[in-house]
Amino acid sequence: MLHMDKLKKLGVGINYQPEFHSLIQHNLDAIDYIEASPDLLCEEVIINNYRQFRYNSTKLNMLLSLQEQMPIVVHGLGLSIGSASGWNEHYLAMLDQFRARVSFIWHSEHLGFTLIKDNNNKETHAGLLLPMIFTEEALDLLCPRINALCERYPVPFLIENTTYYLPGYSRFRWDEVEFLNKILSHTECGLLLDIYNFYCNAVNFGFDPIEALEKLQLDRVVEIHVAGGINHNGFMLDVHSNKVPDEVWTLLEWILPRTPNLCAITYEILEQALPLIGEKNVVQEIAHCRHLWDKYSCATQCIGTHDVAA
Repeated sequence: MLHMDKLKKLGVGINYQPEFHSLIQHNLDAIDYIEASPDLLCEEVIINNYRQFRYNSTKLNMLLSLQEQMPIVVHGLGLSIGSASGWNEHYLAMLDQFRARVSFIWHSEHLGFTLIKDNNNKETHAGLLLPMIFTEEALDLLCPRINALCERYPVPFLIENTTYYLPGYSRFRWDEVEFLNKILSHTECGLLLDIYNFYCNAVNFGFDPIEALEKLQLDRVVEIHVAGGINHNGFMLDVHSNKVPDEVWTLLEWILPRTPNLCAITYEILEQALPLIGEKNVVQEIAHCRHLWDKYSCATQCIGTHDVAA
């Protein structure tokens, strides 16, 4: 099962960046929790062709100072769970160190990969997250790894849907929702539903997001991400650098009464975008998340009152 006894409703939070520390401290009444990516608190080094993470003590201590004031959840960036050659063991070692210092409530990871090995076994970093293809082979690769993560830590594990940019995904056996449902049916993880990612895919590939979401196992959604990005020549990019578009707010309002086990809504923004959007606007965006959370949270049951199918 999905570690039912470990989940509880948190409310509304923001992704943590050291650059956001002051904003968070000044808005503790508006922010219920923070979502931390341990990768961003580390320096990545390569020694003898092996990738390692070393914590920046200043950044780590800044986060630890918030631990007594609010709950923390983890959102990983560097696991590369979908790499054919194997995931990043050094990320897990880094997460083990983090777990020894921080009592996070759940952890999550992107459904994709960044690390590739060539014919000489030399590892290359793609520089961006690459999406999984929606095939039986990808499912067979992912499911044992997801279940291993569910067993490795005594807290729930969530997988996050991602954007995909290249044509040809319609030729696969399953579409995105079918593939996500297959993962949820074959593993014990929950779903971190990034509504902006889903919206980008809908715009870029011409499908109705609500019609697609109606087919998703919404009872497995534990956390939702909301964000905004940019439109480049008619193509939506997931860069978390803009205000949340109206269409995403509409999707959020549609989905909230349909996710009975939802525990959290996380507002995401890149650290470089904070000066562009402005702290005032960020706080307003978080307040809008709060308005919708308060409007619909009473209509959903608290997780733990009924089972989530594994």
